Amino acid sequence: MQRASRVVAFGVLAALLLASAGAADELVKVYVGNRHVVMKPDARVRNGVTYAPLRAAAEAVGATVKWDAADRMATICTADRCVPIRQNQGIMVGGSMMIPVRLMSEALGRAVTWDPAARAVRIRG
Repeated sequence: MQRASRVVAFGVLAALLLASAGAADELVKVYVGNRHVVMKPDARVRNGVTYAPLRAAAEAVGATVKWDAADRMATICTADRCVPIRQNQGIMVGGSMMIPVRLMSEALGRAVTWDPAARAVRIRG
């Protein structure tokens, strides 16, 4: 009987930990100028930082992406500048590298604002 109680308690604890881990991310929208950019996986806020899929975020602002597997680094380039983003600066979600939107955008010279009413990040186009 005591063993069964421990198994049930462990199961409840595991379920609570999984639920709280999943609840840590809040899905949000991303706008470039006035255009809503749909991304898969969805942009999200984790620990106060907004992350978006690397390639989708870069292409949404007109940049190109080159991946260097040996260095585990992406280089995001526009016509006038390039920004290196190391894999450890982002997070992995479903096999996709997610990068901090503000880090990428501001490094490329784009202003970023948070729209609390829309639960959205706005990147000036």
